[in-house]
Parts: sequence; structure tokens; C-alpha cells
Amino acid sequence: MAELDIIYEDLSEDQKQICDCIGVDAYAKLVLLVDGDDIYIPKIAAVSRSSRNASIIDDFNGYNYKFLSQKYGLTVRTIRSIVADSTVEKRNAPLEGQITWEDLQ
Repeated sequence: MAELDIIYEDLSEDQKQICDCIGVDAYAKLVLLVDGDDIYIPKIAAVSRSSRNASIIDDFNGYNYKFLSQKYGLTVRTIRSIVADSTVEKRNAPLEGQITWEDLQ
């Protein structure tokens, strides 16, 4: 990778903020990597959304929509949307100790 001399005073205020946040060496690497292209940096909520949704699905027992909506600060409708696929599976899952057709084969 090519060497890049960054002159801090020549940076815009936005560039200085990024440089201050990640350091001059990392900023130089980023400049060389991006090379004038646009990059998208997601919001914090988008980054953590998949792990939050996985936690919601793990906590979901088939009926606790209201509890989960309060716990995660989401609407019941959003909770229903997140757990839609697992709802059928959890409601149709055998009860503990119940024998299934797969067990008989």
C-alpha cells in the first residue's frame, strides 16, 4: 500500500473528526482504501439490530409479545414481525416428554 502524508491542518472539520476518532495512521489507510468513493456507515441501531432480533427470538416463548415489546422498547407489531418464523415452530413444538413421529421411526 502506498504511503500517505496527512497534513492535519488541510483536513475539513468532518475529516478532522474522523482522524481524531480513529487516529492518523488509520485515517491514512482509510483514505487509501476508499480513494474518493462513497462509503456507508450504518447507524448504531442497524449494527445491533440482528443481535437484538436474535435475543428477542431466544426470549420468545410463543405468547409473550407484550412482555418482549416492553423489554426491548418496540411495538407488539414489530415483535410479531421479528418472531414470525419462529412462532409456528415454537407453537407446534412437542411438549417436554411428548413423543413425536420422528421418535417412533
